[in-house]
Amino acid sequence: MCHYAYRGGDPISLVRRHYARIWYLHFKNIDREVQRRVEADHATFSQAVAMEMFVEPAKGAVDFQALRDVLDEVNYQGFGIVEQDMYPAPFDKPLPIAKRTHEYLRSIGLG
Repeated sequence: MCHYAYRGGDPISLVRRHYARIWYLHFKNIDREVQRRVEADHATFSQAVAMEMFVEPAKGAVDFQALRDVLDEVNYQGFGIVEQDMYPAPFDKPLPIAKRTHEYLRSIGLG
């Protein structure tokens, strides 16, 4: 889903159109401004990750509340995997992000 947004697509519309073919989702998000720089610079995926293009679900371009609504609308029966591409990552960075992400997804009914 986020990779679709990474390349300029609308992941909410994608899920709405193709939910029957989606067995699982990667709950990720992107920083739209960084994504524009990645596009302009023709950066590789690895460079995009190093530029911190991937962000916490609550902080990016993908509207997770709209995603929740579409998943409810289509009675989605698959599962989601929470990810955030970040490398290299300092040892103490992932755990606080995981805690905030867990709380955010629970607060909107996705966790």
